[in-house]
Amino acid sequence: MTVSEAAAGAAATQTQGWLQAVLVLFSVIFPIGVASAFFTILVQRPYVLYAPKDYSKNPSVRDFVNALNTSRNRSVENMEASIRSAIEEVIPKMLDAKMGAIGKDAIVAGVIESAREDFRHRFIEVSYSQMDHDVASVRIPVGDDTLVQEFLNEAWSFAPEWVPPYTYGDKWVLIDEKKGHAYRRMGTAWARLQRKESDDRLLYSTGISAGDTLHAVPLS
Repeated sequence: MTVSEAAAGAAATQTQGWLQAVLVLFSVIFPIGVASAFFTILVQRPYVLYAPKDYSKNPSVRDFVNALNTSRNRSVENMEASIRSAIEEVIPKMLDAKMGAIGKDAIVAGVIESAREDFRHRFIEVSYSQMDHDVASVRIPVGDDTLVQEFLNEAWSFAPEWVPPYTYGDKWVLIDEKKGHAYRRMGTAWARLQRKESDDRLLYSTGISAGDTLHAVPLS
């Protein structure tokens, strides 16, 4: 990374016009791409970074899930900080030294805001405040190939401990207060009616999409 930045910086000083602009853009985008790829693995598949010996002996299912979720949450929170750090390190090297600090700060802020908006539309936020005020909201990464059961398993793993597994539609549901819709026909209850073991539909087919904010609500 450092070698590529140094090479791009040296090349940028020897060029002018549109070619210099292309080099600057590459030098900014390249570290962002590398950082994004790395943190995507941390967010979506954190378990691949751990060996069996890294876990304590005979952990419970809940302890195992909580450990992975804690790692994922920290990765999500640190992603923006890492991208900001990469941009702030590269831009001063690539841009004209005559550009003032205000101009550089404005560029960094613009790139971060663009990344934040894109980042927001790759996750679904789930709030558990109506179940337990002490349980924080979480952001669950989703994609075009995310299955309903996969998403609900993730959502359950963050829920209060008194929520039994595979009880979606019986004990709790997710609602979208902005859309005024409760997603009752999915998960275990839906699979039971369809005589299936799990809800194997694609998540987006239910009307849920990345960028939504959902509330977990207990059923009496």
